[in-house]
Amino acid sequence: MCQWLGTERADDHLVAWSETREHRQRDFRRDVATLFARVSATPCSRWALCLEDNYSFAVALLAVLYSGKTPVLPGHFRQALLSEQCDAFDALITDLPLQLNCPVLRFPFVAIEPLSVLPAFPENASLVLFTSGSTGKPQKIIKPVSCLERESQWLCARWGAELAGSRFAATVSPHHMYGLSFAFMLPLSLGLPFSASSVQYHEQLHSLAVKSPLAFVSSPAFLKRLDATLTPVTLRAVFSAGGPLESDAAQSVKETCGCQPTEIYGTTESGVIAFRQQTRPGEAWTLFDNVDLRPQPDGSIAVISPIIPQPEGIDLNDEIKLLPDGSRHFDLLGRKDRIVKIAEQRISLDEIEQRLCALDLLADACVLTLEKQGRVSVAAVIVLTPAGDALLQAENRNVLFGQIRHALREWVSPVSLPRYWRIVPAIPLNQQGKRAAAELQEMFL
Repeated sequence: MCQWLGTERADDHLVAWSETREHRQRDFRRDVATLFARVSATPCSRWALCLEDNYSFAVALLAVLYSGKTPVLPGHFRQALLSEQCDAFDALITDLPLQLNCPVLRFPFVAIEPLSVLPAFPENASLVLFTSGSTGKPQKIIKPVSCLERESQWLCARWGAELAGSRFAATVSPHHMYGLSFAFMLPLSLGLPFSASSVQYHEQLHSLAVKSPLAFVSSPAFLKRLDATLTPVTLRAVFSAGGPLESDAAQSVKETCGCQPTEIYGTTESGVIAFRQQTRPGEAWTLFDNVDLRPQPDGSIAVISPIIPQPEGIDLNDEIKLLPDGSRHFDLLGRKDRIVKIAEQRISLDEIEQRLCALDLLADACVLTLEKQGRVSVAAVIVLTPAGDALLQAENRNVLFGQIRHALREWVSPVSLPRYWRIVPAIPLNQQGKRAAAELQEMFL
């Protein structure tokens, strides 16, 4: 990371681009130095970064790190939830109209201070990310920059030659671990330009790929929606993470984008763990070099890796079947049940979701936990079937929710019954293609 602003890259080296402008190396150095001066002039030590523009994110992340302070990546831009998370940061850098009770620096900014000479890149730098919050409570993860850099070296060694001369575009955000690694650190480490704007539609890939070879960083949710009736586009590489791609979806991506997608398996806590290309259905996953999976006495699987700060590794929340070839390959069987404890009872959120989705009244459901006045309760966001909508129109919400609770009582304990309900047209997804934990939580504020 300390080399990204170096003089080894020419002043006119292209760092990032958008529809309206190009950002060159000279701009990158100037913008980081200018924001560094402003961040350094404040006593605030933890800076939340909420930036839609990916180039602005790069500037802000480097400026905060060079100042010896800590970037905090909340993973969402929702004001109500940011207000609740205010104890996690002291100040905010944003390009959005957010109004929080803390110092705020906004993009675009005007340099009124003389440009500073950046100091040496700090040793022992770290940043803060948050997990996706599968139970409804995102967990804070402190990630050493040294671990991110080592991971980036692995990715450069494996795909650098293949990606030479490419530009990067992404549907995923650098505010989450996968986007940070593949859509942000990988292009900057390779000295390849990245798009300052996220890809929103399939049609954008055509215009982007015409300009130069394109590496595309996306998620299963977006890739499954690619329109096979559009003219195929030829991409240099397609990366996918956030969940396994079904084999037919992987084949569709190959036909639509001209290359076999490379799937990445990892977590916020662990970084990258494994990868695969589905040349046949159900292809096994291959561990990155130096990463090991070790069965534990309790039946869980621990991942040991040089990019995990804990020397003993961490336990994975997925069901994994190690293959009998020295454990360098494995099958991913799915997530373990999301277990929470309420009133001294262990409750499976996955089981509640499955029971809800089995009801004739519901087409989809998402279950999470809420803490209100010191009490933890189950909440449910539901999508109605035509039968459910007809009942709602004929009666009211209380009758609808009463019938759902009555049906659930056959399978789950009373403390497992959702106390809070929200009806939506569809379960919201975030840029990573996962359920939008922040937006789901905000529904109950």
